[in-house]
Amino acid sequence: MTSQELNFSGKWIADLLRSQIRHPSERRVGIEIERIGMWSDFTPLQYSDTQLPSGEIRFGAMSLLSQLSKKYHWPTINNPQGKTIGLTTPVGKVSLEPGSQVELSSDPFSDLITVKQKVSYFETAVSELTANWGLSWIGLGVNPINSISEIELIPSLRYEIMTDFLDKRALLGTSMMKRTSSVQINLDYTSEEEAIEMLRVSLLVAPISYALFANSPFSEGVETDYQSFRGKIWQETDPSRTGLLPEAFQDNFGFDEYANYLWQEPLMFVQNAKTKYLPSEGLSLYQIEQGKLIGVTCSEMNQLNSMRELFCEARIKLGYVEVRSIDGLLPEYRDAASAFWLGILYSPTARKEVFNLLGQLNTQERQELFNSSIKIGLKAKQGTVSLSHVARVLVEVAESELKARGFGEEKLLEPLKRNLKINENPASLILKKFRTEWNSDIKKVVEYTRQ
Repeated sequence: MTSQELNFSGKWIADLLRSQIRHPSERRVGIEIERIGMWSDFTPLQYSDTQLPSGEIRFGAMSLLSQLSKKYHWPTINNPQGKTIGLTTPVGKVSLEPGSQVELSSDPFSDLITVKQKVSYFETAVSELTANWGLSWIGLGVNPINSISEIELIPSLRYEIMTDFLDKRALLGTSMMKRTSSVQINLDYTSEEEAIEMLRVSLLVAPISYALFANSPFSEGVETDYQSFRGKIWQETDPSRTGLLPEAFQDNFGFDEYANYLWQEPLMFVQNAKTKYLPSEGLSLYQIEQGKLIGVTCSEMNQLNSMRELFCEARIKLGYVEVRSIDGLLPEYRDAASAFWLGILYSPTARKEVFNLLGQLNTQERQELFNSSIKIGLKAKQGTVSLSHVARVLVEVAESELKARGFGEEKLLEPLKRNLKINENPASLILKKFRTEWNSDIKKVVEYTRQ
């Protein structure tokens, strides 16, 4: 697409991103946490209530949300059929992922200590309700026991369309939807130049992030040969919309070029004038603009859809960069991941250090390093680049920057520093126990990671 064509299409997206630039004094941090629910008999939390052979009724995610709403007076978010699929809480929005993973998208706050307190408030409220049911929350990036067929898809037309689309794109797209959980960090940008720099740094550091926070080495009861099987699942979800976004490293890449990329990327779903979700038939916004999808236009709503349908390891959203290279984790590691990324991305000094350490890698080398990181974690190397060395340098830089902020956030890095001393990550530590004292019993993994 030419720059002239961009003036009539993707320009709206680029201008919207520019309109959301934050003043440095307004800069905040937010977190998105997905958690997998599992019962004491190691079956998954479903959306619907189920009846056991004993006659006992086991609540589903819809009942969980409804009871939370009733107990705490949190307004519900319902689908067009009136079924509850989310909540509005004092600390942020709650939604359900396709396999009834419960996601908290926190409001943005000034510092990570406050974020930690707000998240704890929500999770304590949930646990006070579910502990009596025998339902626990698993701090892993992939459901370690249950298969896709054992997990009900929540009642969402959008997710039904995505299931059909991703089934045709790669081997593990529906596994991504139903069986994975992650932690995502949202960090504000204060200029277009900084947003692009933060995006590039997030993509460069993605292999280090997986090496530090890999936490999904199991699937359907067995080892997968990946420390982050979640990372492998994303590789086999849809190659055109996932990964390390090499286009971001092209010269003169900015909001216009990012919008141009979104304008040409095949969509999974769109919405018509009545806001109903429809299959996109693999068409891009550019093709829709040409009238190739009857009854659908390139409305502002569909341009926003194009932004949320991009699944790279980092992406630019409205006013912030979203980091996506973190497995679902237990709280102490989750806090450490937030601190690590804030310390890197909010510091010009730290971002410069990332380019010094990793900026010489080309597209193929970045991909090879990523491929190694999800398999072998901190042992991964690419030429002279050692992930364990880079990780140690970046954690030190992040710690220094966090201390300078003055909120006490550097204390959240302690679990990470402890692991780096022995060159381990959450996955490698669990694997050691699994292979020795747990005698390869996958149920011990679940018990160990219950919250």
